[in-house]
Amino acid sequence: MNKQHLYTTLFLALSSAYLSACSSTAASDMPRLNEAQQKQLASERAGHLRQTHVRFNALDKDENGYISRAEFNRSGDLAFERMDTSKDGVLSAADPKPEPRGQDTRSEQTRQQQAQRTQQPRRERLLKMPTTHSVDGMLAMYDSNKDGVISREEYAKGRAAQFAATDANSDGQLSYDEYVLEFAARLDQQISQTGKKAD
Repeated sequence: MNKQHLYTTLFLALSSAYLSACSSTAASDMPRLNEAQQKQLASERAGHLRQTHVRFNALDKDENGYISRAEFNRSGDLAFERMDTSKDGVLSAADPKPEPRGQDTRSEQTRQQQAQRTQQPRRERLLKMPTTHSVDGMLAMYDSNKDGVISREEYAKGRAAQFAATDANSDGQLSYDEYVLEFAARLDQQISQTGKKAD
């Protein structure tokens, strides 16, 4: 059994109990929402946590079960370079959107089916987390002085602070538990903000 298969098996075996415990913790942060909204938030939170498994494995390039500072930095550098479409070393909302990743290899039938699905109204997400896949998300996460732009230096400082905050035992690498717990804390903070906005 290779490491990847072992991690996946272990994750699936433990995730139900872990996510259940995490969801019950988050539920106390959303008393201002109605029951349907609370269920939707809990479901979206669990979905976000399941995605941490995919993200962790994508960052752990050497598959040793940890994210090194070099692996973390590499991912951050690639994200910045992709979003900096003007190639001026600064991210801002004025930067054109990057080209879609890779080539569209979907069949015509799949394209049509997906187009039909997107035409149907989708339930709006309640739990919206900033992401490095958009300039708006990058600004929300790393624009520390709130001037609407992110310099390379500002971004590097933000990434360093994020790594340090996640590295709970300060050993210079991120374990799976550290990675999930840091993201769960950010999810809970966002849930708390969502509850306040509902007042």
